[in-house]
Amino acid sequence: MKEAPADNIFGKILRRELPSWEIHSDELSYAFLDIFPQSEGHTLVIPRSYSENILECSTEELAACMATVRRLMPAVRRAMGAGGITVLTNTGIEAGQSVPYLHFHIIPRHGSDKVSLYTPGAMLQEEDARRIQQAIRAELH
Repeated sequence: MKEAPADNIFGKILRRELPSWEIHSDELSYAFLDIFPQSEGHTLVIPRSYSENILECSTEELAACMATVRRLMPAVRRAMGAGGITVLTNTGIEAGQSVPYLHFHIIPRHGSDKVSLYTPGAMLQEEDARRIQQAIRAELH
């Protein structure tokens, strides 16, 4: 398993050097709340093995991440009362990739939301994170 560079924020999260609001964890993938969410419940899914983007990951890592995305989508949607979900990954700075680590966004969508692919949302507060984390996890069981 390839480890992320020492200064990579997602690598630090996986190594538990930084905290995260875990939603799901398994052998090949890890999901947690985005701390600058586009909408309430915005969740990130990353492979445990480092790849900078989708073009560099193995088929197994990609399949594991997509399985996690697929498993979490209905839970996030129900927990947040969303009408839809946007799933995306950015490849390269020009495409809006801000962290050089493969990650997938699961963004709950509502009819009147103003989601921006390039501007971070407001920082997630602990009380909101705990409430959202519990709501999504409850929908997984």
